[in-house]
Amino acid sequence: MLLGATAPPRLAYPPAPAHPASDSYFGTTVLDPYRSLENANDPQTRTWATAESDLARRFIHAQPAYAPIRARVEALAKASPSRSRLAIANGRWVYLRRTPPAPQAVLVARSGEGGAERVLYDPAASATGAPPAIGSVYLSPDGARVAFTTQQGGSEDETLHVVDVASGSMMADTLPHAGGGTTPVALAWDGDGKGFTHTELPRNADGTYATNAIVLVHHVLGTDPASDTYVFGRGLSPKAEYHLLASRDGSALAVLVADGDGVATSVYVRRGNGAFVQVATPAVGIGNSASAPVAFVGNVLAVVANGKAPRGAVIGIGPGQTVDTGTTLVPAGDLVIDDVVALPGGFAAVDVNGGDSGMRVFGADGTLRATVPVPEVSTIDTVAADPNGGDLILGYEGYTAPQRWYRYDAAHNALAATSIGETAPGGFAQVRVRRVLVPSLDGTVKIPLEVVSGANTSGARTPTILGAYGAYGTITRPRYNATSLAWLERGGAIASAMIRGGGEYGAQWHDAARLATKTVSADDLAACAKWLGTNGYGDSRHLGIAGGSAGGFLMGLALTRNPELYRAVVSSVGIYDLLRVELTPNGAFNTPEFGTVTDPAQFAWMIKQSPYHNVHRGTAYPAVLMTTGENDPRVDPANSRKMIAELQADSSSEYPILLLQKSGEGHGIGNSFQQTVDAAAERFTFFWSQLSG
Repeated sequence: MLLGATAPPRLAYPPAPAHPASDSYFGTTVLDPYRSLENANDPQTRTWATAESDLARRFIHAQPAYAPIRARVEALAKASPSRSRLAIANGRWVYLRRTPPAPQAVLVARSGEGGAERVLYDPAASATGAPPAIGSVYLSPDGARVAFTTQQGGSEDETLHVVDVASGSMMADTLPHAGGGTTPVALAWDGDGKGFTHTELPRNADGTYATNAIVLVHHVLGTDPASDTYVFGRGLSPKAEYHLLASRDGSALAVLVADGDGVATSVYVRRGNGAFVQVATPAVGIGNSASAPVAFVGNVLAVVANGKAPRGAVIGIGPGQTVDTGTTLVPAGDLVIDDVVALPGGFAAVDVNGGDSGMRVFGADGTLRATVPVPEVSTIDTVAADPNGGDLILGYEGYTAPQRWYRYDAAHNALAATSIGETAPGGFAQVRVRRVLVPSLDGTVKIPLEVVSGANTSGARTPTILGAYGAYGTITRPRYNATSLAWLERGGAIASAMIRGGGEYGAQWHDAARLATKTVSADDLAACAKWLGTNGYGDSRHLGIAGGSAGGFLMGLALTRNPELYRAVVSSVGIYDLLRVELTPNGAFNTPEFGTVTDPAQFAWMIKQSPYHNVHRGTAYPAVLMTTGENDPRVDPANSRKMIAELQADSSSEYPILLLQKSGEGHGIGNSFQQTVDAAAERFTFFWSQLSG
């Protein structure tokens, strides 16, 4: 352990190809010394990125802790199968089952809890090379068929398939380019189960497919996809991202459209064969590109409206109504209403309090029936109800409690564990969970911080990993991760900060760290870091921070604003060049969260936030490991390449600054079992090498 903690002499980094460029923004010239690293096809870029990745692997794999950590992570990851995406109709349960070390999850069905699992689709059996990953799953209303998507190598270019549940036979319907990455797939079955409305990317004149301007079309099972009929979306923003929801009988179809990432949707409803009618504007604050908190309760569309109250209220929109003339079913309260789920005779509201989940059950008219007894510091990740009556299954997990499905008994307001769930290794019996509220640096709020530690921590010398996200209104939640025991049993601690920019306390919590105020998220992270160092966990010499995607941007922001607070940083698939990310395929989708350089007022604060442009020569930066995937459709890997080159050139510390650019991977979505194990082992080993001294 002590050998692993000793920082080596400054590494000899491969010389980065420097072909400086500059841009002018409203009279301000901005230098870009590593512009050439944006070209992934340039031989110099490929050679340099390969050399960097080889160096990173040699460094990590040479650490004394690597072999035991790698072995322990893999053993823990193999401990138990996991199940997700449960849907129920007519007594049939359909879901994904991942059984390590199988590379990918399989699609399975069973007749209720007591039925035997039957594999409907196994990616490994369908491929000659690396198996595809299953993305979205859509069970037809009668439970007879499942539409699902697959994508290869992290590209997120998704293809729709259909399988018959009773026979397990794949149907002839194969619909490529249904969305993915920048423009997610959406699908809603017809009431009779004979067809569905779905997203489709437009075809370019050269035969390729666009990555934006997605539209909705209708497909009839058994017909040529080329004959699918247009339904909705032409003339809308090219950044449009959809959610679809059909009423149980198929008589109504709701379309939610977000104009980019992290912004509220416009809601349209078509009843019968009528036209689509807009029933809510983005000002009402319903959902965003990542979530659709809506449900048909009979023929009433129940929506969570954050524009009516920052923490949400449930409004019922009936025929002939809009959100402004609808009925308030659940008024605003102290809890964030995160989602609504239709139940026979009513609906459930999934609540959030600073990141932790709860659930209430209501009648169709909004009468409160029960508050479901879910343990504290938990995440509800499954609510599946058979619309025909019968099973109502709720699944939850926590830091030390693996996911399990429970049957809800409405008559007694009780949960009974089913036989379906993960099992935790025995070491979790010694793990402690602590939840505190940390005063923010600006003194205006208290930030939820949840700390998980083993029995043998050592105060300020405890190697501690602090994670956060803080963007798009996304909620950071308590999650079970079996592989975390590989860190905890060594005496480490893992902390999660529910910082502003997320949605843990509703829309205001998000808006407090968005656009011009984005730096607030890094300040909240700093407040949590300081609290850890003075309250029995790792101080600045033993504290690392970790984040990915928008959380990767947070890592870049944190290490450039407060390099002295952190000893090590692991950042995955992050945005670092805030000024040029807008030029990438997904860049425009992110402007509602991060801003646009086409506006002089926004450029003025974006240049101050952009991590790449705020690396300063002679500053002692922490140890850094940045990872990215060559196929990432969401964040261009050039961000990581340029940021690492700049840090290596300018940092005055001897701490390692490393890049891992991985082939056959994208944004991390759909990674195989081995890819997931490799990433966890590399992350824990890097942190241990820097924090355990």
